[in-house]
Amino acid sequence: MVQPPPPRAPPLPPATVKPSPPPVVEQRPVVESPPTAPSPVPEAAPTVPEIILVEDDPALADLLEYGLRARGYRFLSLALEVAGTRPVVLLDVDLPGLDGYSVLDALERGRPGAFRVVFTTVHGGEAEQLRGLEAGALDYLVKPISLRVALEKIRRWVGR
Repeated sequence: MVQPPPPRAPPLPPATVKPSPPPVVEQRPVVESPPTAPSPVPEAAPTVPEIILVEDDPALADLLEYGLRARGYRFLSLALEVAGTRPVVLLDVDLPGLDGYSVLDALERGRPGAFRVVFTTVHGGEAEQLRGLEAGALDYLVKPISLRVALEKIRRWVGR
């Protein structure tokens, strides 16, 4: 005789967004579910940003940060104030939704010569490294990256 499947648990309520910063980590007691109940859907870690803000105008960056914080978004803000400097940008070639080559191209079109880009990627073949260097990258770090080698290269690029 075949038994009917056990009843499904009711759906979980939608996750709420917690304000950032500081991230709040909620401690919940461990409750064991009966063996037939589906396991609960894990919530996203509160330290993972929903928005990454990259802006070179400090006033606009402050305004956006204020608005994001007021609406409870988790975000990471990267200021690109480069007046008189040429910062090194460690840029992954394989970013979600876009590639590092497009980012490098946009940086060069928008702010020619303002940044020194070093690609980081798992693609370590000669052709791929040449592609990155010919695209205008200062250097090319292949993953897995040795921390000691990366720090020595960064010291040389930055000059200290």
